[in-house]
Amino acid sequence: MEKSMSDQLDLLPILTVTSGPLRGASFRLRPGVRRIGREDGADVLLDDPKVSRWHATVELTAGRVLLTDTGSTNGTWLNDERLSGHTELRDGDRIRLGNLELRFFDPGAAATDQLGTYRRQLAPPADPPAGALAEPTQLMGTPARRSRRMLLMIGGAVALAGGMTWAYLALQ
Repeated sequence: MEKSMSDQLDLLPILTVTSGPLRGASFRLRPGVRRIGREDGADVLLDDPKVSRWHATVELTAGRVLLTDTGSTNGTWLNDERLSGHTELRDGDRIRLGNLELRFFDPGAAATDQLGTYRRQLAPPADPPAGALAEPTQLMGTPARRSRRMLLMIGGAVALAGGMTWAYLALQ
């Protein structure tokens, strides 16, 4: 039994509020016409004084999502341009209503591949860059050897300084 898009909630488009006091609120858009506004009963209820009671509609039909301003006082803005008439929404579109900004996400817009129809060709291994070493170089000295050598040098310097101090004091 095949499920329709309306049965697969994870494939339905989403409007998410990205700014303002409702930031983070998300509204899943089901097929049909959905009202956006601040009036009780709106499908996308936005409590903002600059949003009209019935500000806009979003219509999900035949795989398309259409946004329409319904004569709101402050207008509906899509990607920083005032909306006039019906406009089809695309994944990632920014919608501004009053003081709020919403982002439209369409999970169905993701690039998909039917199982097994796309095969990726692996590139052959690249040649090493010119002048690259075929094998690692040898270390100049092992860390343990270097630390013993350093201890001997420090010990010798301390002994020499002590001897010179003793000789100076003895001769005075």
